[in-house]
Amino acid sequence: MTTQTTQQIADDWKVIVELEIDATGDVKPKEVKPGREDRLDDKLLGRLYPGIRVARVTTPEYLSAYEEAEVEKRMKNFDYEGILFKLAGVSGSAKQTRFYFVDAEHHEAIAKRYQRWPEAMVTYFSVLISDCRVILEEADLRVVVVKDHVLGTNDCRGWLRKSLYRKAQLLPTWFTQFRLGYTLGDKLQFKGAVKPFSDHAADLLEVDMILPESACKPELKEPVRLLPKLRTSGRLFNGPAVLGFRQWSKQSEFSSSASLVENASLESFETEIKVRGIENIRSITKAFDTGDYSGLLKLLGKSESPNLDVKVDDTSFDPDALDRESETEIETWDPVDAVLMADKSGIAIRIPHVLNHLNRKFARKIYRMLVSSGFFLPSFALVDDGILIEHEGKIFAASDWLPRDGAITSLSADRSLCVRYPVRSERDLLPVRHLSDSELIPLFKQALGSNDLPDYLVTHILERQLRMDGAYILHSETAKRNGGDFDFDTVCAIPSDMFPKFVEGRFAAECQFDAGEKNTGKNKTKKAHALWWNLEHIAMNARGSGRYSIGAITNLKTSCIAAGRVQESEELAVQLQNALDALKWGVKVEEEVVDRIRGEVADAPWLQLKQATRVTDLPMYLEIAGTDKVGRLYNYLRKELGNVFEEKRNIEDFRGLFEGNFYTEQMFTECQLVNSIYGDVVHQILNEAQPFKDTLEATQAQWNELRQCEDKKLRTEAWEARNKAQAAFWKNEEYSRKRFRDLHLWLHYWAQGKVENRNGWAQALNTVISNGEGTGAVLFHAFPQEIVDAFARQTNGLSVPVRMPETVDGYVRFDDQQRAYLVERIENADGSIGEKWLFLWQYTGQRTLVFEDTRIPQFLESA
Repeated sequence: MTTQTTQQIADDWKVIVELEIDATGDVKPKEVKPGREDRLDDKLLGRLYPGIRVARVTTPEYLSAYEEAEVEKRMKNFDYEGILFKLAGVSGSAKQTRFYFVDAEHHEAIAKRYQRWPEAMVTYFSVLISDCRVILEEADLRVVVVKDHVLGTNDCRGWLRKSLYRKAQLLPTWFTQFRLGYTLGDKLQFKGAVKPFSDHAADLLEVDMILPESACKPELKEPVRLLPKLRTSGRLFNGPAVLGFRQWSKQSEFSSSASLVENASLESFETEIKVRGIENIRSITKAFDTGDYSGLLKLLGKSESPNLDVKVDDTSFDPDALDRESETEIETWDPVDAVLMADKSGIAIRIPHVLNHLNRKFARKIYRMLVSSGFFLPSFALVDDGILIEHEGKIFAASDWLPRDGAITSLSADRSLCVRYPVRSERDLLPVRHLSDSELIPLFKQALGSNDLPDYLVTHILERQLRMDGAYILHSETAKRNGGDFDFDTVCAIPSDMFPKFVEGRFAAECQFDAGEKNTGKNKTKKAHALWWNLEHIAMNARGSGRYSIGAITNLKTSCIAAGRVQESEELAVQLQNALDALKWGVKVEEEVVDRIRGEVADAPWLQLKQATRVTDLPMYLEIAGTDKVGRLYNYLRKELGNVFEEKRNIEDFRGLFEGNFYTEQMFTECQLVNSIYGDVVHQILNEAQPFKDTLEATQAQWNELRQCEDKKLRTEAWEARNKAQAAFWKNEEYSRKRFRDLHLWLHYWAQGKVENRNGWAQALNTVISNGEGTGAVLFHAFPQEIVDAFARQTNGLSVPVRMPETVDGYVRFDDQQRAYLVERIENADGSIGEKWLFLWQYTGQRTLVFEDTRIPQFLESA
């Protein structure tokens, strides 16, 4: 056994096992792409419990009552490869029905951490399983826990001494999300965000971190005591701990959404929102009309000036390095994107494969553009106004001292709307004015109770503890109005210099509401606390699917707005908050309210297009209600887009793209064989997918017909049938994508074996495909770099490196009976290089592949 194999076995526990429980309760392995395995190295759980075995389990999205009972029964425990797994919790991915199980040996320790409290395990297991980009293991971390707002803390936001910030290579201007777990005791874990405070203050207080009670998950049971050094009461902890950092603040962008633009005033909608939409649509049509691909490349997240240099810097710390997968990696491109970069003629976009690829790739992007205009808004981390400083041996602290109608932000505008998703109602778009230093400095000194603080110190604290990178700073009561707290919630802003009429409309509307009506806040009544043996039932209830899920209620609320049913949309805003709070707090969605409204209000027509897989599946016109602003926007922009994604050229037009290369008749014949196999397999995959699409369309039509039926049972059955058909359709889509990936990988292996005269092979294959009526896909998957280089040569464009799939050192070889083998190069025991042959299939024509090797090929008989 080699050292590498021994190390691999030793590290097996670090890989999270991917499993699925089907509707019958059977446990099966779930396929994971090579190199995509999730590991425990970057999670608190793996550091706190070395050797723990973890399984991530997926369940079907839609289940009947009986199937749900079967799955729930299986979730009590199951054996996989000799390990007994038990349910430990659900992360934020519960909306995708994923659950985490740990081996029975460690299960009790995890249960103790969460006080054997089912809701706490389900809700807060993410503290231990979240990915962390940086992890510190501290031998003795001193943490004091105080009431929220004491020592400048706030809701889920605390302080970390600056030397630990530096140790983690975090810049002091970053607002940082953390996860913390103590190694001993199996009972303490915290989540939230921190700002840095000086080592002088930390030494004076004799602590490393100061956290509010709200950051402990679940809440602490230990009694508080007087802490003389801190001049307050609290709880002091110390000992070995693992401290992880998930992300840090930086200004970014949010894409607009229908739930956002539907709340714009009519004047803003007509003069601002539509104008942005037209600009964005025309940046797409420009690529087809003039060959200017800049708008397409921007939508793809690509630049027209790619960086082709290798970046290496081992001498100094680069704060942006943590945002890059590799400092030494050259940017590589998807083949279609690379061809668009290489083509300066405007013709490449008309290649059938290129247009088909863009048709699929842009489906969701174009849909969002049609229903929201597709503009981008600046986004930020939501940060509080807490201050904690040491000056001349004294501690000064303050919290919630900003005016409630004000914000501190880097935006140049004087006002903005603060938006947090999901948008429950118009009042979630918070109108705030931006505060200048001239207004802040006297408020700052007043909050600290000292007018003697030197101006240099005030300016320093404003920059380091308030005007942090990518921060949007609010009073906590203002943040609560749209459900925000300070554990690294992200918000976007609608600045008044970008959308003056939108902002003005919200400021004017705000004056019409009484103070008590401004907030659809969290329903913090009493926390839910189920019996321990109901853990699996609570976990199943945490799934994000069903008629009363967050997504289903949000869509229904949007349909109400489109139909002009304002009162019903307000009712659903309350139910949406109930859905958001249902697991943590003792509240439930009022199902009769949702059912009543669902029976009265039909889905907005454009909502049913959300899952479109091609731009060409988006109809040119929709019948909409007169009150449906988003529907009007869709019709307006869809007409502007036109049929550009259908305007293909014949593949024969690209026959002369390659020129001057030599190929033989044998090469040409082999290319014909490869092209035939590819076309036949594609045809087979598409044929097998059609019944799933037909079933979905039939059940959707049945649900549309019965949604207003008075018989609740019939409505429920139609809803469940549509959802099951949709789940089956999506699962088949995933399966089809896998089959296409496998097919494309086979093509790559075949071409990988053509080491000599690759341009000759590419020209031969191009000649074969241009004789038919195909799309050219086979050429892009076999010789992507060669086709990019060809376009660059023919049109004086720029050739960029194409991203290749990760493969073994091998190639595909055919025998004279059209059997395909994967030939992998391996090292023999004596150090020489040998070959391992793996039979793939035999092609017998007429769309038939035989996967059983029934004969020994001639070239192996003599081996």
